[in-house]
Amino acid sequence: MISYIGGKARIGKWIVPFIPNDIETFVEPFSGMMWVFFNMDIEKYPNLKTVVYNDFNGLNANLMRCSLQYDRLWEELAKYPCQQLGVVDTPPEYEPLFNKCQKEVFDSNLIIGDEPNFDIAGKYVYVLTQVFSGSKPETSKYTDYKGKYRCKVLIFMDKLKHPKFREHFDRITFVHSMDFEKVMEMYDSSTTYFYLDPPYWKTENYYSAHDFDSDDHGRLVGSLHHIKGKFGLSYYDFPKLEEWLPKDKFTWESKGFAKAAAAKDGVPQNIGLELLIMNYKPNVVIKEKKWDPAGNRTGLDEKKIDEINFNTPITEITLDSKGGFSEDTDDFWNY
Repeated sequence: MISYIGGKARIGKWIVPFIPNDIETFVEPFSGMMWVFFNMDIEKYPNLKTVVYNDFNGLNANLMRCSLQYDRLWEELAKYPCQQLGVVDTPPEYEPLFNKCQKEVFDSNLIIGDEPNFDIAGKYVYVLTQVFSGSKPETSKYTDYKGKYRCKVLIFMDKLKHPKFREHFDRITFVHSMDFEKVMEMYDSSTTYFYLDPPYWKTENYYSAHDFDSDDHGRLVGSLHHIKGKFGLSYYDFPKLEEWLPKDKFTWESKGFAKAAAAKDGVPQNIGLELLIMNYKPNVVIKEKKWDPAGNRTGLDEKKIDEINFNTPITEITLDSKGGFSEDTDDFWNY
């Protein structure tokens, strides 16, 4: 949906092929902007009946509730003035408006209920889309694009009108803002798939409005040892992880990705090794692009998961040969 700290807009295209096609319930206990779900080709999951969004951050949950009424949220966002591509001199009133929205949205006295609050959702989007990579929106300063980029508020509004996004919004059954363990208990079954993207070890404080600390990593892993359903867990590696989820009992896959949140102009992006840990052996085929020595694309090579070298760049992996979300997808999907 929108850039957000730890979001899986690009990485989701790597994760999705590992998700079994016969699931009936899909749950993201740490949904954020729910990028893995939005990267799924719904038609490939014919038994899917229930899709559950959950985020402890009430602002995120409220935004999703409002997004399900996409026309009304679009009308709310249309009230906000936005930076324009090619307009170097940003009107001076835009930054004070950003500051006002930021102050209201992150007021410690704000109470967010279970009903959609479109006023708060609009202000939250206005703030979240104008800080770098959606990071620390409660304290980050306003970003003046100086005409270099189209405002991400407008890009998000386009998504609210786009049939593919609407198809996904329409499939979301429940939206919660509760502790991950509670939502896992509510929806656990033999036909449930949990995709889990918790705050990574020692990065917990990068996230706003959360209640997840180092002890919660152990609590999460403990829960995963006892569920009936299947799970895919995203992490960076840390010392205790293999002790908690040993490789002889769980499937580990890894792939290097550029860290968008650490990007700087003229500086090569840092590469982080993303892990996906599963309590099952995936049985899927991924099509990998083939190239000749001159760098020309020569076709697609079908490989089973066990045969794939996941150290190849993300641009060399596609999900399928017909439709769906592939690496050729415009950045429209990623911001």
